[in-house]
Amino acid sequence: MRFLYPLVFALCCSMAGAAAPTPTAPTPTIIIDIHRVGAEALAKLKVEPSVVWSAEFGNELLLGVEAQSYHDWLSRPRVRAGAGAMSPRELLIRDHACVHLAGQSADMIVGGYEVLRQPPSSILYQIRAGLPVLALPENGVVSRELANEAEPVTPAGWRANVSQVVAQIDADRWFDTMAALSAFNRNSYSPNLVQSRDWILARFREAGLATQSFPFTLSGITSCTPTPPAVQLSNPIGVKQGRNLPNEWIVIGAHYDSRNVNRCDGTQAPQPGANDNASGCAGVIELARAFANVPTERSVLFMCFSGEEQGLVGSRRYVESLQGNGEITKVKHMINLDMIGFDPNNTRTVRIETRPPFESWLDTYAAAATTYAPELNLIRTSNAAAASDHWHFLQAGVPSMFTWQNGASIYPHYHRDTDLPQNMTGARPIAGGILKMDAAILADLAVLVPASVPSLFRDGFE
Repeated sequence: MRFLYPLVFALCCSMAGAAAPTPTAPTPTIIIDIHRVGAEALAKLKVEPSVVWSAEFGNELLLGVEAQSYHDWLSRPRVRAGAGAMSPRELLIRDHACVHLAGQSADMIVGGYEVLRQPPSSILYQIRAGLPVLALPENGVVSRELANEAEPVTPAGWRANVSQVVAQIDADRWFDTMAALSAFNRNSYSPNLVQSRDWILARFREAGLATQSFPFTLSGITSCTPTPPAVQLSNPIGVKQGRNLPNEWIVIGAHYDSRNVNRCDGTQAPQPGANDNASGCAGVIELARAFANVPTERSVLFMCFSGEEQGLVGSRRYVESLQGNGEITKVKHMINLDMIGFDPNNTRTVRIETRPPFESWLDTYAAAATTYAPELNLIRTSNAAAASDHWHFLQAGVPSMFTWQNGASIYPHYHRDTDLPQNMTGARPIAGGILKMDAAILADLAVLVPASVPSLFRDGFE
């Protein structure tokens, strides 16, 4: 996963934000673990007499409280200190990605997000400049845990044929695939990247897919010192041809390149990238395996992007090519997997993210998870950072969803040579749940097509 910090922000990493709330003087801050407290208890917390303002971050709640009540709050269970006195107008919110380029470290981590104190004018400037930051929305909700929503999620309705596909997800097999991929040095400038690409293509062929590669040039990257020369990269793709709607595509994507925060020349430092993002690319392969013997009405494109760590380059070039030849209209939906294998508290907390035009899809994914992966604790948002390969699909008008762990900041080995399989706590349960949810969505989009399309799949597979 990768943010870029110069001018390319406006193109690849924009994060919209509503204006900050009414000006408020700085107040002491506390952070409350609100995992599964319920809508009623959450609402009561926000309106306690000593609460001045609130900011909801999925499974944690940030409160600005009156100074005289601060120590009383800290004596309560599930409460910890915030980062001193802050005003809601001063909250700059971002996801943890390449923050060594940002010039300012976070003041605190809340619910998987980084919170920084900055002048309101600076926050507004950064948002207008297209930087991947967010001001606190007017309603104070950055993201919300489904378990704390007032209205329960309506299950999708159990279907035997969907269940049959979901049952094919094998978390142990996924883990082995992820571990094998992490053995390659997959920096975009490493000669081993070609080997890992060919390895991915071989896995796609084993799943019965037709394979191809999308080539492009990676050049002009100034975030490395010295600036590296241009290199030729490619995105490996596995294609499952649709029977009745072959020109309608569902794209399942993840990046397969990796990066070490200290080096980016691809040769002099280990860059295993197990969680970021062998986990996501292995997830794409696992979904391909789950659908290996399932005929689909629409075509499904399983792909792993390169050049993501240099600014989402592989996915950008691919989307640009589709826009150039008019094929972007064929893409009906995109699912992105990036960092799906870390669960430090064994809560299986998963974040699903899109942008406001496609907010209704959050309900669809929540329903699928409730039905086929009820072990997941979902956090959903349409306010979050577009820091991965779904972003350019969203910009092109394609309904797209980012399905991942609860942020990058929760992972202490992010962009380090210690990003190894053995350091991915709780990997199998959380990744397995994400892949079951995504498999159910894919079955609905590619197999259970609208009634106007002749299909035997609405009642069962052939």
